[in-house]
Amino acid sequence: MPAAIVLSHDEQLRRLEDGCPEAVPRAVVAGDPCLDQLRAGLPFRAAYRRALGLLPGQRLVVVSSTWGRDSVLGAPGADVLRRALAELPADEFRVLAAVHPNAWYGHGAWQIRHWLAPLTESGMLLPAPETETWKAALCAADFLIGDHGSLTMYGTALGIPCVLGAFSDSAVAPGSPMDRLGRLLPRLSRAVPLLPQLLHAARAQPDDPELAALRQSVSSAPGDSARRLRRLFYTWLKLPEPAHPAATRAIPVPSPGPAAPRLPHLPAALVTATVGEAAGEDAESGDGGTIRFQRFPASAQRAQSRHLDGAHLAADPDDPDPRWPRSADVLLVPAERGLLPDEVSGSSLTRRFPGCGAVAVEESGHGCTALFDDGTRLRARWAERPAWASFAVAASAAYAWVRSGPVPLRPGARARVTVRAGDHPEAGLVEFTVR
Repeated sequence: MPAAIVLSHDEQLRRLEDGCPEAVPRAVVAGDPCLDQLRAGLPFRAAYRRALGLLPGQRLVVVSSTWGRDSVLGAPGADVLRRALAELPADEFRVLAAVHPNAWYGHGAWQIRHWLAPLTESGMLLPAPETETWKAALCAADFLIGDHGSLTMYGTALGIPCVLGAFSDSAVAPGSPMDRLGRLLPRLSRAVPLLPQLLHAARAQPDDPELAALRQSVSSAPGDSARRLRRLFYTWLKLPEPAHPAATRAIPVPSPGPAAPRLPHLPAALVTATVGEAAGEDAESGDGGTIRFQRFPASAQRAQSRHLDGAHLAADPDDPDPRWPRSADVLLVPAERGLLPDEVSGSSLTRRFPGCGAVAVEESGHGCTALFDDGTRLRARWAERPAWASFAVAASAAYAWVRSGPVPLRPGARARVTVRAGDHPEAGLVEFTVR
């Protein structure tokens, strides 16, 4: 028999009375130390977000998977992680996979990283199981996609909008808080785009009275678990407690750990771009309108989807996967390759990829010069550069702007164009010059 049976809530004590009444004298309701630690970490949300590499204005989606065949990673046909990367614009969202340690240790760290390598190469964060990064990630999260694992309950208790990517009804006790969670949270639909489902959860869940009641069922002693547990331990040790108050330990700020190898080439991206009406008509007058774009990792896509309507493909000409440069609308040449803009015409690039619409060569300040297949040469320079700005974004903006305007554009024409990354609050300003 154990010396003590530690429970987090009075509700568990009632279930223990029904299932094993002889164990009740050894039961102690001590709250939930993990939940206390998570709540104590919320004031440090900004520090955790910086450590995880989030740019200002980006939103973090944590995808939690417990272990077993019915988890997010193990359920038949589960495609949640790839779908999150495929459908959420990369400049507006980051995706973090919180995989249960039992899955890591059951299959081995090498195997988990190997299975998920295509996703980490597309930008997914994958914390090591021995760290507390998952706790920092919950404090930093904007959305949660979970299953019947405890992390989903913790996220719900913190008020994070949540959708169930998988859920095993048979694995949870009937009538338990986890059973109620499975009935209250929406299940991820394959027939509806992912982002509207997350946004609906963000609108509906904060004021849901049943979810509010569920949040209270995680701990009967919020904020008091450290004191109760310490008293229990020292009582059984027959030692006096320390004089200082028992305190919840802070969640460490994540430090860089094992990460996906940095690829030597730019990852291929599918880019949707909507150009304001003024972009073509008023280019000479300096009113270039607005370009609103969204970028999605090409390798995560399965087939043409609604979020890719009208997308163009931007790729590195030296990408070893021939699918991308051969099909690219825009070829991206980083400055380190040593190719000058004036050398593009007649170079091996135009001979190797005759169907490409534009070749963009990186210049200082994340700008570029783009040479188009009709002979138009356009320089793009960031006049106001937001945190998400990059050479690849400038190249796609130039491509979208030229394709929307009169052909050919006259040499010397200039425009200042507002560039927006979807619904990101921070906008950029690009100056285009036709050369």
